[in-house]
Amino acid sequence: MLSQGPPGVPTIIGWQDGGKGSIIVSWTEGFNRGYDQIIHFQISSDSISWTEQLAHTVFAKVQNNYPLLRNTTIAGLIDTQFQLRLFSSDTWGISNMSVVWNISIKGILRG
Repeated sequence: MLSQGPPGVPTIIGWQDGGKGSIIVSWTEGFNRGYDQIIHFQISSDSISWTEQLAHTVFAKVQNNYPLLRNTTIAGLIDTQFQLRLFSSDTWGISNMSVVWNISIKGILRG
């Protein structure tokens, strides 16, 4: 029987400038309890108002019970300085928020 309860908190490992208003985030998902989960990527310029930039589905692992290092590109960024956080959701609820990362990127083009 699968255990019930919200998924574990995803972890941001690092990031790099992806060029032209994008970053590549390296991260791992939290414990999934055997259920598919959605990882939500949110950004903020003031740490108060958060905007979801991307949602990434992670399918439950059948054979492995350890998190894989993943890389996800977030595009369409317009601010050169912002905060990034992740959380996950599944059938049983929503995880806590990840640690917030302060990100500063040079060379973002404004359109």
